[in-house]
Amino acid sequence: MRGKGIFRMTGIRREIFLYYLIVIIIMSGISVLSYYNARNATDRMSGIFADYMELNDLYSGINSLEAEVEKYLSTRSSDALLSYYTLYNELESKSHEMTADYSYDVESLMMKDIGNMIQNLLIKTDDAINAKRARNSSQYIKSFTEANQIAGYIQSYINELLYNNLDKGAAQYSNIAKNVSYISYLEIFLISGSIALSLFLAVYLTGRITGPLIELSHSAERVSEGDFNVEPLIDITANDEVKVLADAFGRMLASIKEYIKEIKEQAELKTRLKEAELKALQSQINPHFLFNTLNAASQLAMMEGADKSSEFIGKVASLFRYNLRQMDQPVTLKDEIDNVRDYMYILKTRFGDKVDFEIYADEDILDFKVPVTIIQPVVENAFVHGIEDIEGKGFIKIEARYYKPYIYVKVTDNGKGMDRDTVSKILSPDKSGESSSIGLHNVIKRLMLFYDIENVRDVIEICSEEGKGTTVSLKLPAKGDKL
Repeated sequence: MRGKGIFRMTGIRREIFLYYLIVIIIMSGISVLSYYNARNATDRMSGIFADYMELNDLYSGINSLEAEVEKYLSTRSSDALLSYYTLYNELESKSHEMTADYSYDVESLMMKDIGNMIQNLLIKTDDAINAKRARNSSQYIKSFTEANQIAGYIQSYINELLYNNLDKGAAQYSNIAKNVSYISYLEIFLISGSIALSLFLAVYLTGRITGPLIELSHSAERVSEGDFNVEPLIDITANDEVKVLADAFGRMLASIKEYIKEIKEQAELKTRLKEAELKALQSQINPHFLFNTLNAASQLAMMEGADKSSEFIGKVASLFRYNLRQMDQPVTLKDEIDNVRDYMYILKTRFGDKVDFEIYADEDILDFKVPVTIIQPVVENAFVHGIEDIEGKGFIKIEARYYKPYIYVKVTDNGKGMDRDTVSKILSPDKSGESSSIGLHNVIKRLMLFYDIENVRDVIEICSEEGKGTTVSLKLPAKGDKL
């Protein structure tokens, strides 16, 4: 598996590989061009020298042939005769090759003439050798003289060709020198261009790789110093390891911010709870005194025979006693409904026929645990804001029914109703209740805390129409917990 990972061309590895590949291709191209230029110049110069050497060898062969013939004619040396025939065969072979060329340029025609003259030369030298063997002095002298004349013609032709080849070679050499100079400048330009391109690619790739890493390191340093207001790197377009690292850093930063936000919210909640607990302790002094006073008044009324006054004062005392409960201690749904009955009795006693009440609750849900004082504030809100200011008789109905997985507690009135803006304000999570135990907002917040629910509409629903009334439905999750 590790071997396969080495050859995977992705991300930064691919970019670096392409960079080196481009540089290698450019340098290889320059090397091939240099080799081709040097090889071409060498081949052309070799051709010039080859023609020159061939003519020079031919010139030397003619001279050697004359020398060997003259030596034989003077000394009748067998070594000279053997050397003569060796040179004879070489020159004869060359003469046939020269006359067999079918080219018709000036140089080729001159070579053909030289070949024909060599054949005549060989005939004359052969005649001179044969005349010497026959001891015919006048004949071999004549043939040798004619051979010398032909050799002179051949040498003059060879000298002319040599001069022509030298002029041609000089021109070719000048042309080759110009081409070499041009190619040299081209190679210098290409090498300079490749160096510039290599530097550009090196700077570009290193900047592309290290630039985001530098920004990322600066952001990490700021985070380490406690500054979490760092913007994520959004200008990284390459899909490589740096992009993955930047995205991971962005997700980590978002998680840290979210965690810090949660810690702040928890700290704020604890502070508010402590403040509320302190206020509750402070507020308990007067309610306890009032509760004890009401109990004394109820007993006094009973002793004097005022039964209705005694019952009314007892209901008020019971309501106060219920409201003095700890807010974090749950009660049963039955306790809540009994508390609402006491509150209804007090309202009915105060306002008489101004309002009527109706309560219904399923028997099998009365023992479920619920937060304390969640129904009475809703009923109070329905009376104070819905019914108290209307003309005619008011009506409030309380229903507690079980529809899995919720217990629905509905409080319905025929009061003034509310518009949509008012309903939206009530359901807004940033509103605060008036105290720790009274108020619809307080009920909503305590329900959300008790059931660990974040969405307001998962604990309460409000259906209202102006002039027709309001229905407030509390949604209590039935988790099977009973007291």
